[in-house]
Amino acid sequence: MPLFFVPPGQVSPSGEVRILDKDAWHISRVLRSRQGELVTVVVEDGTEHDVRLESLGPDQVTGVIVASRRTRREANAQIHLIQALPKGQGMAGVCERVAELGAASIWPVLTQRTIPRLEPEQGSARSERWQTIAREAAQLAGRHRFPQVRFPVPILEALQILRVAEPKLQAFTCHDGELRQGLSSVAWDSNLPTAVLIGPEGGFTPGEVQELASHGARPVSLGPRNLRSTLAGAVALTVLLARAGDLEAPGG
Repeated sequence: MPLFFVPPGQVSPSGEVRILDKDAWHISRVLRSRQGELVTVVVEDGTEHDVRLESLGPDQVTGVIVASRRTRREANAQIHLIQALPKGQGMAGVCERVAELGAASIWPVLTQRTIPRLEPEQGSARSERWQTIAREAAQLAGRHRFPQVRFPVPILEALQILRVAEPKLQAFTCHDGELRQGLSSVAWDSNLPTAVLIGPEGGFTPGEVQELASHGARPVSLGPRNLRSTLAGAVALTVLLARAGDLEAPGG
């Protein structure tokens, strides 16, 4: 059954639900839903409502709640991805993959070897597009919330901002090199917020790795094979989610 995010203000105490804008268009024009059909909406506290559709338009769809439940679809591990901007359209794919997996937030960042250099106007437009992609991917995955995609900033600035917001933050810099402990075995507390730092196609410079380490980001390896920058973030999230037990079947 299709699932859509709605703010609490669009669910009335009497059980009436309003679905607006792009989601209304998707229901009425893309899915071509009809009066009496059911969709699922989820509000911020994680409550799912099955909604019987009553009126459909391109800008607003309304319905009434026929069933409600609480389910656990969000990962227990709170993992933030700090991703160096890839070339071309690579960031869109990154946002899609990690939003499906369960990322808590996505931070596109600039590094010494980052090739894209965005003007402020470009950064705003692309951030909005990446946010749309992440939101839609999280909906399709059946998540209860979607990750916020932040405006591109230098990597150290992103780490510092996130650490202010999450004082107990654990951070790992994924970097090739000898004598790196693997992310799959490094000491890690899945109950604390975590940031995973992914470099650009050319990787982090040794100086960046050292500077990030001085700000608490431990260097780790993702294994013996070279991974594309656009894939590494999804691999890192998968490793940590598996360690936290978040990839187990419901009730398993």
